[in-house]
Amino acid sequence: MSILLALFCFRVLAQLFQRYIEVPFLPPFDAWQSGTVPYSVLLASQVLIIVFYGWILRCLVLDKMQPSRRQGRIFLIVGLVYFLVMVARLLIGVTGLSEHHWFRSYLPTLFHFVLSGYLIVVGNFHLQATARRP
Repeated sequence: MSILLALFCFRVLAQLFQRYIEVPFLPPFDAWQSGTVPYSVLLASQVLIIVFYGWILRCLVLDKMQPSRRQGRIFLIVGLVYFLVMVARLLIGVTGLSEHHWFRSYLPTLFHFVLSGYLIVVGNFHLQATARRP
């Protein structure tokens, strides 16, 4: 989970750097987003995601996460649906609608896999922890 969160933090910082500094070894600013929402809204939502995912990770590390079968199902279902939607986005972009920017935005799709993977891992934690209870 730490690696997934670090990857997402890297993504957010990389785009921020490209916005103001233009680091030559990173993809250009526009490659990091599909353009569906303005960058200010995107950045604010990314910060909220980082805070939320960081809070979850902190709770797990400090053993303050109360395992819940219900929460596990919710995280797992949301994560799997999110993952499958991104797989569909990628496949549609590769096979058919590549002229549409949202479908050919491969870098953002990659990081959506990171975010969905995090949700899937959290869901698995809850389900496995509740399955081990006496």
